[in-house]
Amino acid sequence: MVAIFTRKLDDSLVSLAKKLQGKLYENSAKQLRCFVVYITDEPAKFEEELAALAVKHRLRTLPLTVFDGVDGPQEIKLSPKAENTVLMWKGLQVKSNYAFGEGEMDENAVENLVLGLNAILE
Repeated sequence: MVAIFTRKLDDSLVSLAKKLQGKLYENSAKQLRCFVVYITDEPAKFEEELAALAVKHRLRTLPLTVFDGVDGPQEIKLSPKAENTVLMWKGLQVKSNYAFGEGEMDENAVENLVLGLNAILE
């Protein structure tokens, strides 16, 4: 399972989402699951923006949703400094936890995240 919590909808996030969608298809037999959560204090405002983003980039099998509150779910304890947090787990064990500050999730980071899927696909 891969969860992406984001506070910014940008090209890097879209790039990661598209690559993860491809991995969902490639690893359907391994039951890989992924989703993106946009955390904001204005969820109603961004629901339409997420829907438009999904249509524009053909994100048909990767769920995109919003969470009401910029701190995110309390039980996950996201860093308030992280623009993007990516959690990967297998079963009940978190295998990887990546937090990216403002502008840190570049194309190199996206590629490393995709490579990091091996930790949960084995």
